[in-house]
Amino acid sequence: MKTDEEYFKDRLAMFESEGWLDLIEELKNIEISVRDVDTMNDEKDLWHAKGQLQQLGFLLSLESATKIAMDNP
Repeated sequence: MKTDEEYFKDRLAMFESEGWLDLIEELKNIEISVRDVDTMNDEKDLWHAKGQLQQLGFLLSLESATKIAMDNP
């Protein structure tokens, strides 16, 4: 089992990788398209977009949330 220190060290290494940086850029582009209400046809589309935005928000804030957790043991 990993210690908290190992866990956070691995997370920080992931955030510095090219793959993570590429993923974040792609997620930002997806977020822009999901927010486009002109593409929504009905209430179902709106609820689907809301769910997508919640997941995108989680991933896009993961780095800052991790750093806050590290600063507040």
